[in-house]
Amino acid sequence: MMRALCLLLPVSLAACSAATLPEPDNLCATQSGCVSAPARDVIAVDGDTFELRRLTMDGEQRIRLRLIGWDAPETGDSANCPSEDALGQQVEARAKALFEAGQTLTFLPEGTDRFGRTRAHVWLDGRHIGWLLAGEGLAAEWPPHAIKPDWCAAP
Repeated sequence: MMRALCLLLPVSLAACSAATLPEPDNLCATQSGCVSAPARDVIAVDGDTFELRRLTMDGEQRIRLRLIGWDAPETGDSANCPSEDALGQQVEARAKALFEAGQTLTFLPEGTDRFGRTRAHVWLDGRHIGWLLAGEGLAAEWPPHAIKPDWCAAP
C-alpha cells in the first residue's frame, strides 16, 4: 500500500525514496581535512548551498558551500516554475531552522564548482544535511553524471 502511495505523486516519491536511502557515512569521522564551525555561523542560501561566515583579523570571511551529491529546488529567478519556487522557499526555511537548532557544522571540502563555491560534504551535528532534507522531501540525491531532479514535475 505504501509503495502504491509513493508512486502516485512525484513529491511523495522523492520523500519515500529518501526515507529508504541509508544515511551517508560521516567522512569527517575517518578523514582529515574537515572543517568545523558553529552552526550559528551558517546561513542557508537554499537547500544545497550554504554560506559560512567567520570573523577573522582582516574582517569577515565568507565561504559558499555547495552540497556534493544532493540537489534542492531553486527559488526566485533561478526556479524553473512556480511550484519549484514555492518548494525552494520551504527548503530554505527548513535549512535555516536546522542551523538555528544545531550546534556544529562540519564539512569536507573537495574543490570548487564553476560558480566559485566550495564543493563539500556537509554534516550538522554528525547528520548529513542533504539526507536530512531529502527525508522530508525537500532535497534529492544527485549522483555524478545523473540527470538533475525535475522539481517542476511535482503537482
